[in-house]
Amino acid sequence: MQLTKKRKGETVRSLLSAASASLLLAVPLANAEDAHQHHAEGAPDQPWRVDVGTMRYSEKDRITVSEQNFRARRELGEESALTLRADYDSVSGASPTGTTKIQTTSGASGTAYMAHFQTVRNAVGVDWETSLSPDAHLTLSGDHSSSKMSKSSGIGATVARDFNQRNTTLVAGASYSVDTIDMDIMTELTPSDTATIRATSEKKDQIDLQLGVTQVLARGTLLQVNFIHSHASGYMTNPHKLISVVNALTGETLTNSPLAEKRPDTRYSNALYAQINHALGSGVLYSSYRYFQDTWGIKAHTVDLKYRQPITESLYVQPHVRVYAQGAADFYRSMLAVGETPVYASADHRLTKLQTNSIGVKLGYKPAFGGELTVRAEVLRQNGEQHPQDAIGVQRTADLFPELEATIFHIGYTKPF
Repeated sequence: MQLTKKRKGETVRSLLSAASASLLLAVPLANAEDAHQHHAEGAPDQPWRVDVGTMRYSEKDRITVSEQNFRARRELGEESALTLRADYDSVSGASPTGTTKIQTTSGASGTAYMAHFQTVRNAVGVDWETSLSPDAHLTLSGDHSSSKMSKSSGIGATVARDFNQRNTTLVAGASYSVDTIDMDIMTELTPSDTATIRATSEKKDQIDLQLGVTQVLARGTLLQVNFIHSHASGYMTNPHKLISVVNALTGETLTNSPLAEKRPDTRYSNALYAQINHALGSGVLYSSYRYFQDTWGIKAHTVDLKYRQPITESLYVQPHVRVYAQGAADFYRSMLAVGETPVYASADHRLTKLQTNSIGVKLGYKPAFGGELTVRAEVLRQNGEQHPQDAIGVQRTADLFPELEATIFHIGYTKPF
């Protein structure tokens, strides 16, 4: 799943990021590994490059995502190129609403309510790359995606400038996107069974600014550092998430009508990303670290390691390990006591303290008829605080965080011609 925003310049918000918190805070950074493949296979006598792929993301007893991707890149002479992109996602299954099941002092240990849903998303995009000078390049991007109740559109521009005999590259970029939700928006922080419709559509705007540098440190060693500052404003509440209301002393859930959540309508965030690619023997180690923090109080760390080892001239294996950890948002509450009236509150488990670990392997093969075939499989596990400090009474013994286990399987094929 995308599990996230996709490559640099894209503003499509994947539904996958709603399925897994590990993707919630993803940042659109250029991938040095993919960029190397583009340059290596962009020979003058092969102006076309086509990438197709299919992916299946499956959570245990929860969400299943099927995604199909298509990319077609055309070299327009020696100084420009055009890339067309198309994606189709199908999402179905159950997602935690944020509420706990009804508890009594004699009741069994609780867990989260699940809401079932099914939707599809279509997305298209275009990138145009051109040379501004022998050492400077400009990329312009445009994207649009839509589903039954939402749509997103965005534009972006990136300038890259080479220095120091092309051993140093500086990158500056900016993008702007607009997300729209078309559905009945209920009054926030009011009981869901008595809440009134306050709007039938809401929007969110986001601006991303990027600065980066890529530096050749030594023969076989490449360093990439990126900084991204983002500003989002507008409707950022999840209209499908709820909060349980419990007795202030016993923790018993006294009503079947939880409150609709409410989040701030502005969010500033900063992300610092560093990646080192280093040749080790006949293989290459890709190691990266990412730090994220925002005005909601979330701080997150991501460590990602990949090692590509050739087995034969046409076959390689690439194991992958990723660890993600984040703190909770300032307004995260696992529940509210009767009579509490906070300004903002959300029980969305993607906003609490959690850790996500994933491990997988990728195989790449260059068949005799040309191109490259890849197969990737990963397993993912996410854990959070089962007994948060703000739990009340009987809720303190309940398992309040819905643990997540998921598998990811992807098949892709790339063909230059």
